[in-house]
Amino acid sequence: MQVFKSLNSNPNLSLALGYFDGVHLAHQKLISTAVEYAKNTNTKSAVITFEKNPANCFNDKKTLNITSNSEKLEKFEALGVNYVYMLDFEQFRNMDALEYLEDVIIKNFKPNCIVSGFNHHFGAKKSGSSKLLANYAKHFNYEFIEFPEQRKKDITISSTKIRELLSQGKVDKANSLLGHKFNVTNNVIEGKQIASKLGFPTANLLWAEDIVKLPYGVYFGYVYMDKIFPAVINWGVKPTFDNSNHELLEAHILNFNSQIYGKIINVAFVEKIRDEFEFPNIEELKKQIQKDVDYVKKRTYLS
Repeated sequence: MQVFKSLNSNPNLSLALGYFDGVHLAHQKLISTAVEYAKNTNTKSAVITFEKNPANCFNDKKTLNITSNSEKLEKFEALGVNYVYMLDFEQFRNMDALEYLEDVIIKNFKPNCIVSGFNHHFGAKKSGSSKLLANYAKHFNYEFIEFPEQRKKDITISSTKIRELLSQGKVDKANSLLGHKFNVTNNVIEGKQIASKLGFPTANLLWAEDIVKLPYGVYFGYVYMDKIFPAVINWGVKPTFDNSNHELLEAHILNFNSQIYGKIINVAFVEKIRDEFEFPNIEELKKQIQKDVDYVKKRTYLS
């Protein structure tokens, strides 16, 4: 898969249009539709997307992402996409919708197929929609496929809904709509060794500022390195020890005792175990952590 940060001439493509935050189940089906069309017509597929969330160019309240750009690219590649154009939205935000369609999409890609969601908008003031793409399909000689709303157990699969679930700590429900585990990736940094002194050493990470944050608490999940390890994950400010409100993601990795400072790891969340709260003393905290560890062991059949 080739990734481009700017436009170039690359004709006869099957295009998937969208920001695709989360690359959730509905996104996966939409992109796969474009990929399959390309395979059936012996052509290539491409995702046309943006490096930064377009919503943040219009709304005062910042929209946090579900996935990083690097994770997006991994998922696009896994779906079989040939090309990704991850563009700078600022270069196009003031273009009229028809101008964008003609001078960007048609001029550069001469697509044989365009696939977009039913709620896809583009152009200045969101003036373009799937209806415009459908209306100009014959004029510009491409097939247009509008992807309808997707639901799972009567819940609409959308990035907005997934962000809402994550912000409520409902990781398991969010994951069911994502089709993969919500995760955070970063370098392991040195902490104050408090967890190690308690007998539960942790790998410490900072949470990326542009990724949606879960409520403080203790979570069951996995750490992905060279292998996959179950983990008890604490996200919060360690109220029993620290009054600085310094946020930290800490993963106690089960059956693992190697030194990994500076290593990039991926922490994936499965479900919330409990809220974070201040304990009256160290012994009570240690007892609770052991209960958390025992819970994860039962979930992962570890002895």
